[in-house]
Amino acid sequence: MQDFLLIDNLAQLKCISDPFRIKLLECLYDTSKTGQQLADELEIPRAKIHYHLREMEKYGFIEIVKTEQKISIIQKFYAPTAKAFIPADHLLQFHPDDQQEKSRKELKVQIDEKELPQLKKDLKKFLKKASSKSGDTQYEIHIETVKK
Repeated sequence: MQDFLLIDNLAQLKCISDPFRIKLLECLYDTSKTGQQLADELEIPRAKIHYHLREMEKYGFIEIVKTEQKISIIQKFYAPTAKAFIPADHLLQFHPDDQQEKSRKELKVQIDEKELPQLKKDLKKFLKKASSKSGDTQYEIHIETVKK
């Protein structure tokens, strides 16, 4: 067992983020167990356990450490691949201030005061349409009147 496994993609992070899968890892930490043993211990259907074991094995969180044949059934014993699972820095980086600065744009327009009410109506229409198309973008308008 490694000391730690670096989670380096979002699919892995999503896989390990399930609270039930964390519970399975806790059950496997001290002793390797079969799907049936986990199902008995947690009082959960074996099919549900095996589904989660397959997903965790697919992403490298657990591995088969031994197999035993009982009559015509091959029992697989699972154990964690590492003592700790650590997400890579690039998966959790988020800088809302940087994002806001990148998307902020300023436009200065000189317009006759008589045309200002119509401009406001047109801008409102435009922003309503633009906001519905890209729900993740926030638009703001600040109108300053300048006296000549």
